Amino acid sequence: MDRYEKHRLLGKIGGIDQVAGVRPFRFSSGRAAGTEALEVYNAAGLRFTVLPDQCMNLLDLSWRGTNLGFLSKNGLTGERFASPLDREFLYRWPAGMLYTCGLASTGPPNLDEGLYRTEHGRIGLMPAENLSVRQEWEDGDFLIRIRGTMRESMLFGYNLRLTREISVGLLDRHLIIEDTLENLEPAEEPFMLLYHANFGFPLVDEGAEVVRTKAHTRVHAATPPEALADWNRMGPPVVGAPEHVFYHVAEERLPVHAAGVLNDRLGLGAFLRYSSDNLPILVQWKCPRSHDYVIGLEPSNSFILGRAEERKNGTIRTIPGYGTLKFRLEIGVLAGASEMERFRAEMG
Repeated sequence: MDRYEKHRLLGKIGGIDQVAGVRPFRFSSGRAAGTEALEVYNAAGLRFTVLPDQCMNLLDLSWRGTNLGFLSKNGLTGERFASPLDREFLYRWPAGMLYTCGLASTGPPNLDEGLYRTEHGRIGLMPAENLSVRQEWEDGDFLIRIRGTMRESMLFGYNLRLTREISVGLLDRHLIIEDTLENLEPAEEPFMLLYHANFGFPLVDEGAEVVRTKAHTRVHAATPPEALADWNRMGPPVVGAPEHVFYHVAEERLPVHAAGVLNDRLGLGAFLRYSSDNLPILVQWKCPRSHDYVIGLEPSNSFILGRAEERKNGTIRTIPGYGTLKFRLEIGVLAGASEMERFRAEMG
């Protein structure tokens, strides 16, 4: 947008918050009571909610009023309901558009080197420190940037810091998440990180298709091999249907990989692009079960087996002492048949 277009837009509105901005609020009732949130919206029709109290996760995402994410039957649950008990995660997990899993472990609860590792880790409930919200014109675009830092640490143990910046432009149909992970101790530290992106109805419906960068696909140990036959297609909801988990390991070491959920009937799709150097595995969660009807696309640095099992398999990754690693995730919308076809062609 050049200077003329910018001023022509501003001449049609009372203020920029008429078309784009950030609205802070606090949930006031139920299990979510007290949770701080930021509603972000722009002129392209993108709208999402950031949860500074919970690792700056994304509670929801919609485009022009159409929902793209999945919210579990638990709904948003405040941090005061958190419990480290075995499988307690299932009682409080909200899912949401994006939930951050790690950093000590992802996957099932497990005992590793004498320490209990909670299901999908603790980082997802860590509140942000040094939270900042910037809304300003820059090079012809009105940019919204939300930044904060989460810490996961242990007395006589590890000390990891995750700094997250979420950004979106005035006319963007995508948002960008840039994370910096720092090891604040001198010793090398094992870590696991999973970006649990969850897509739901009406985007996810009978006939919805998953596409991804060319990859070798295999099943999780608890998923029957015959499920591979339709790993990429969603059927109707089925009462009591089991969940299936697949691993996609890309055939080429490209700097950026991608995956998406496409709904031809709606003429709508949603996609992820992610930095594959530090996130080499795409975990896919397919759950056709009634009321838990969801497709998860989850860039990861592990096979989400739990820290103990990953250690045994030699697949656990580490961050060097005083080291820094960067991660980038883009979540966006594909509007119409032509955009979806171009994305399919890009996947190969």
